[in-house]
Amino acid sequence: MNKHHTAMGQKARRKVLGLIVPAVMCAIALPATTYAQEWPQKPITLVVPFPPGGTTDVTARIIAKELTGKLGQPVVVENKAGASGNIGSAYVARAQPDGYTLVMSGVGTHAANVGLYNNMPYDPVKDFTHITTVSSSPNAILVYAEVPAKNLTELIALIKRDSKLNYASPGTGSSGHLAFELLRKQANLQIQHIPYKGASQALTDLIGGQVPILVMVTDTLKPHVETGKIRVLAVTGPERSTLFPDVPTVAESGYPGFAAVSWTGISGPAGLPNDVVRKLSEASKAVLDDTSVQAQFARTGNTLQYRSPEAFTAFVQAEVTKWVGVARDANVQQ
Repeated sequence: MNKHHTAMGQKARRKVLGLIVPAVMCAIALPATTYAQEWPQKPITLVVPFPPGGTTDVTARIIAKELTGKLGQPVVVENKAGASGNIGSAYVARAQPDGYTLVMSGVGTHAANVGLYNNMPYDPVKDFTHITTVSSSPNAILVYAEVPAKNLTELIALIKRDSKLNYASPGTGSSGHLAFELLRKQANLQIQHIPYKGASQALTDLIGGQVPILVMVTDTLKPHVETGKIRVLAVTGPERSTLFPDVPTVAESGYPGFAAVSWTGISGPAGLPNDVVRKLSEASKAVLDDTSVQAQFARTGNTLQYRSPEAFTAFVQAEVTKWVGVARDANVQQ
């Protein structure tokens, strides 16, 4: 081969290499710069750390359906129940921080349980990326119809007169239990707690008069209150319940600043990429701002509330401090 052809071949190779090298470098850099923009590329699992059918599960299924439309990939609810929500929450804390495994966090799993369990399998702040709160519901302080108290002031006076009175809740460490323990401390009450294994049986026993007082979330109460067999004396949220607008809050009943709500949120493992957090946060806000979604929750007395990731993280930290103190004061560690 002559020198002319050799020179021409070298020039051609240099030209081809000049085109290939930048293309290869771009291909190498592309995944790192566009990963979050491309997320999600497959279905997302939203873990509910409780059995199907409960308030957290129902909330998750409504939100998952709406997020599916916003994110363009299926958001699939998976129930992983056990240990008051700790099993499912721990599963998500250990998951890959890629945005494909999330959890419905809540006042129990990400606040109160720290005070209830000596050996928590995760840290509710450090081991999670908190995206947003979703809903909150107050507890109602209920009495059997034959209990003579007509308001919270009268109930507290009755408890102080009658040391045999007790109160029920859906379970040790439930939001109803801890809400009344907070009130018990503030009102300086001596009263026995009767924990049930769920709200359904506790409510049945209240209606039948087997227990005089019950504290639980408001979402299923309205039909039973309308029968006249039970009464709502107060609600534990910072504002009155939309289900019972004529019933005062505990704060209005002589305990300023009192607030104890059952809340849910969306969280993922610690270390989620910032752009994934942003996409999840924006999609969640769009869902929670939807008036048709708000109407679904309003029917059960739940209020939807969006918080930014930063605000939600600060909220979780404050809830841990609050409810750990209440749980320890009540001596209910497990």
